[in-house]
Amino acid sequence: MLVWVKRNIVLCFYFSGTSLFTATGRVSISGTHDISFPSVLLNEGGDYDASSGVFTCRIPGQYWFAATITKAVFHGLDTLYCYVMINQNYKLKMYTDPTSDPTPAYSMSASAGFHLKLGDRVQVGNCNYYIYIINDLDTFFSGMLIKPDV
Repeated sequence: MLVWVKRNIVLCFYFSGTSLFTATGRVSISGTHDISFPSVLLNEGGDYDASSGVFTCRIPGQYWFAATITKAVFHGLDTLYCYVMINQNYKLKMYTDPTSDPTPAYSMSASAGFHLKLGDRVQVGNCNYYIYIINDLDTFFSGMLIKPDV
């Protein structure tokens, strides 16, 4: 419960728990360039859907999201990119273009805070070569509620 007092008026706001998730791995969403993180390590509040890779905002407020994508060893592929999207709108781009470096695997990361409204959908997607993304703990998506709206 959150209590707010203004001009001798007491308002109480109830919200159901918190919202916090971390999921790893990689599964390509059929027919798209989007990915899901199927190995859910934590999903407090149940707001992350491992089958679609989508976090749906249940508690409006300020959130922090982080994603790391690691390219699998494949010498014929240089450039790899993915986006963190809110309601299918690009918000952050993760990008690597290791053309001059012989290292066969690379990680790219993004993290930022966003204000979400009820029902907003956050996901990682539009990855150009998603089949070359490592499917283990080197690839993850995570988010948490920092401060609910009052």
